[in-house]
Amino acid sequence: MDTPLTPPREQKRAEFEAVVSAYEGPLLRYCTRILRDADGAQDVVQDTFLRLFRTWKDELRPCPLMSSWLYRVAHNCAVDRIRWRSRRDLIHTRHAAEQPDSLAPDCGASSHVSDDAQQAVRALHALSLREQQLVILKVFEEKSYKEIGEITGLTVTNVGYILHFAMKKLAAELKRAKVLPDVPPPGGREP
Repeated sequence: MDTPLTPPREQKRAEFEAVVSAYEGPLLRYCTRILRDADGAQDVVQDTFLRLFRTWKDELRPCPLMSSWLYRVAHNCAVDRIRWRSRRDLIHTRHAAEQPDSLAPDCGASSHVSDDAQQAVRALHALSLREQQLVILKVFEEKSYKEIGEITGLTVTNVGYILHFAMKKLAAELKRAKVLPDVPPPGGREP
């Protein structure tokens, strides 16, 4: 027998739905970019919202603190999923060693994506997982260094340092792939 929702429960439900509405799209984009798997990203975002619902005691309203908390939980869940997937793939690779063609990595590029875009995706995926995450948060999600630090648990200085070198690696790889022109620095001398 269903019992009618009490007003406080209705209010909490409405607040929760408002939070989901505000953050679901950005979290899905972020997780899809990290995981390169839309279904996995949906699972991670769903788990993130379940954790929010179970742990949040005060009013559920979109705010900067909630945004950082949600990205941090989604980030950690995505990293856990990547680790789980790596262990699973290792087991599959060992069992399917006689069929190496079936294990070719899918870089997620489809025929309608330009060669330059495919090269950029490959260059991004050549970075370490941490570097990829920071670049995605900065470039695609347009987060500040402070927000990235709150999400990843790094200091603002570390975020800047890692991003600086990650972007240099990306630029070098894109120049090597002839996606970016090889322009000498100002003054005409190479460093």
